[in-house]
Amino acid sequence: MRAQLGVERAVHMTWRGVVAALDEGEAFRSRVSLYLHPLAGRPMLWHVVSSLLGASTPPSEVLVLHRAEFTGRPPDLPAQVRFKAVKRGDERRAMRAAITAPGSTVLVDGSAALLTSPAIDSLLQMARSELAALFSREEEAVAVAVAGEGPAVASSQDPFRPAAAVRVPLDDPYEVLCVTDRHALATAGEVIRDRLVRWHEARGVSFLLPSTTLVEVDVRIGADTVIYPNVALEGATVIGSECVIGPYSRVVESTVGRGSELTGWNYVLRTQVRNHAVLEAYARRGTE
Repeated sequence: MRAQLGVERAVHMTWRGVVAALDEGEAFRSRVSLYLHPLAGRPMLWHVVSSLLGASTPPSEVLVLHRAEFTGRPPDLPAQVRFKAVKRGDERRAMRAAITAPGSTVLVDGSAALLTSPAIDSLLQMARSELAALFSREEEAVAVAVAGEGPAVASSQDPFRPAAAVRVPLDDPYEVLCVTDRHALATAGEVIRDRLVRWHEARGVSFLLPSTTLVEVDVRIGADTVIYPNVALEGATVIGSECVIGPYSRVVESTVGRGSELTGWNYVLRTQVRNHAVLEAYARRGTE
């Protein structure tokens, strides 16, 4: 589901990833860490780590630096993803210590939820010969991801402001969007929604008005299914092939059998709809 960038993805090297999830997220005005805010059905940090793990050559390990008050490790992350708490005021020293070790290192901002694995591949390709970075759109001097030999990455006073880094070009400017407030979170949700819609369309699913559809990353939809406007498909939902999901329907962590039709305005929650079933308008299935 990751957007392809038209670059060679064969990157054969040993490297490690470091994710800096150290922003206090004051703009969110929330008791929940900004890195745990949901984005397309998964915590924002899950998207960042997944982009690293999905590279052509996966990292030997991924270290997530986070604040001491951070709780709630995202699920479904493999054993090579480690978490390390950092005390307030010790962020820069901890970051430099994490990236100084010899060998290839990729340092990523934990709020860069739209980065894709091909973007990481491009960064690693460029970093074979020199320090490379993906720079944010908002401020040219600030990097969203930096790659190179560990000591070189750590050489700047602020590793996310590498003066000597070569810029890595990207086709999609949203790759370097940092989600630091709720408006950026909404923008990121739209971008991921569009990526997911295109991914499902390539596999035979029709969306009649995709800009109004909510589809999350764990949703699976069979071929020749038609999704009407204003539909929300959430969680680990499975829609069979040749189904019709009518307008204003919401399906949450449920299975809809092959050839079924939700006429419209339906609410289906944590249940199964049999093959070839027809739910009349406003019908509900499942319990809270």
